[in-house]
Amino acid sequence: MCAELVSGGHEVHALVRRPGSAPPQTTEVAGDLRDGEALRQAVAQASFDCVIHLAAEIATQRDVRKITEVNVEGTHRLLAAAGAADSPRFVFVSTVVTGDAGGAILHEASTLPVQTAYGRSKQQGEQLVRESGLPGVIIRPSHVYGPGGWYAEEIVKRLRQPGRFVVLGSGQNWWDVVRVEDVASACVAAAERAEPGSLYHVVDDEPIRYFDFVALTAAALGVGSPRRVPLWLARLAAGADPVTAVIRSARSSNERIKRELGWAPRYRSAQEGVPDAIAKLSR
Repeated sequence: MCAELVSGGHEVHALVRRPGSAPPQTTEVAGDLRDGEALRQAVAQASFDCVIHLAAEIATQRDVRKITEVNVEGTHRLLAAAGAADSPRFVFVSTVVTGDAGGAILHEASTLPVQTAYGRSKQQGEQLVRESGLPGVIIRPSHVYGPGGWYAEEIVKRLRQPGRFVVLGSGQNWWDVVRVEDVASACVAAAERAEPGSLYHVVDDEPIRYFDFVALTAAALGVGSPRRVPLWLARLAAGADPVTAVIRSARSSNERIKRELGWAPRYRSAQEGVPDAIAKLSR
């Protein structure tokens, strides 16, 4: 996100919890979503036009209290701090991964099935943005992958370990995926030119089956295809909510953001994006 903004000529302040962890060519600002006073001080340090809020506990977090504290209460604190700073534009990165849609194609007007604590927290965050009075824009990415993050830790790292990676259930559920760089470019488009109150789904052009996504990664790594594990066993090992997020079946439409903001994914499908991500991880 920061690299995308910097390359577009923007001056970027990065909110960090750990000193020295700000991305290159950004100004570091210390703060924590759990500390409202620290956020107010951080926001007061600089005059800015837009807040892009990406920080969150993700779906693999099993502690519901942490999810609520960061994703809901943290968003509320950041909105309050931003609201005290001359009402800047506020881009909130939510998610379309909230529950099983039975393979349906999800549009911005669709009612999302909400089945996990993570999904609920993101829906609550969206409501807070709408009620804040700030000129807010909501971005809903699908399963985000790329040369880092959960994809590197949860899939690539495990595929490289001895033994075969396991896919939960049949793996025939639909996954709507998107490269992380494409989410970043969508956020920049939203920050620069989206109308306040807008909502956009951000996904590549071609959904893929969950098993095929993992198998595509395995092939790019040159390792064996994954095997399958029964869902009951997966729930015992990983917890109900993380499993629900993985076996969710849905496709999403990116038609609105293409039409209204002129956005298009650099990686139109996992067939393009996965081998490239693996190549970057191998450097």
